[in-house]
Amino acid sequence: MKRRASSIPRPARENGFTLLELLVVVVILGIAAGVVSLSVSPSEDRLVAEEAERLAALFRLAQDEARVSARPLTWQADTRGYRFVGSDGPRSDNPDDPLRPRDWPFQVQRVVVPKLVFGAEPLLQPCEMQITTLTREVVLRLDAFGMMTVVGTSRLAPALSYRQSIPSPLAGEG
Repeated sequence: MKRRASSIPRPARENGFTLLELLVVVVILGIAAGVVSLSVSPSEDRLVAEEAERLAALFRLAQDEARVSARPLTWQADTRGYRFVGSDGPRSDNPDDPLRPRDWPFQVQRVVVPKLVFGAEPLLQPCEMQITTLTREVVLRLDAFGMMTVVGTSRLAPALSYRQSIPSPLAGEG
């Protein structure tokens, strides 16, 4: 008597995937996800938010150091970066010094900041800073306790290219 193929039990190997096959697939997916995440460049929004958090931490550290040492520290910023200046001059470029001069992690076109001095008094003068990048304008607010918040960001209109902004001298000739 002949048996039909559907009634014959299949060996266990044909019923599914082995653990080793599943692990290989998981490893390949992990490698692919890692490559994709490394190839994506950080957005300017994320860089600005991270820099605001870094500035807030540095400002708290500068305030603590100025109070402990009884020597004021002044924060200065320009389009290249920022630095803390003490009574004996700018801080060193030592990578172990958290208050060392730093460059902006994004291109800055304009910085409007008041004179910011950290001294022996526990409270700071509240202020707002305005940082203009290539694509946006960011306003940061520092409160009396040294907490920094991003008050607002506005996207700038794209600048005209050189060809669009300067008419060609040959444009009127036919």
